[in-house]
Amino acid sequence: MARTAGGGPKCATALVLAAAVPLALAGCEERPRAPALTNEAIYHNRTIGLRFLTPEGWALYAKSALPPGPADHPMLLAAYQRSEGQARGALELYAVDLPAGQDLLAYLAAHPIGPDKWSSRGNPQSETINGAAATRYTQSAPRPKGEMRREIVAFRRPDRTYLFVLTHPSSDTQLREQARRSIESATWE
Repeated sequence: MARTAGGGPKCATALVLAAAVPLALAGCEERPRAPALTNEAIYHNRTIGLRFLTPEGWALYAKSALPPGPADHPMLLAAYQRSEGQARGALELYAVDLPAGQDLLAYLAAHPIGPDKWSSRGNPQSETINGAAATRYTQSAPRPKGEMRREIVAFRRPDRTYLFVLTHPSSDTQLREQARRSIESATWE
């Protein structure tokens, strides 16, 4: 090992380490970081201009920021779950760039959210939530312990489509109503 003016091989090793640590730390700062998971009473995403009350008593289990560029498949922004007793439910928020005129359910058949195969239950329902146009889709999937339901409430905004996806046992109307209240509180800035 080469000797340095500072006094030997230990000094040379220390100099190499001293130079490497700041470079390693600088590389770590450029990685994307997920937002902290905290159970906030209000979800507020300034980037997309959305605010809604989170379901009371539900736990936040996923949260992310949209990366730059197109959302050519459903991208999860936030996910909440309730798992009291045997009933499990989830409320998730997705962003996707739907091609103009594309039917949402046909798109989701090609770009599914989750592994289940869902069947439509009735026609899509147009509604207005706090002044914003939305469409509600209802689907079902059989499970060994009973039918599961999935409601998708789609908000088409000028730049992309945002989907609230509520999954719950069809028999649990209380769980469904808790999540619906959150969706109905949604406001766009």
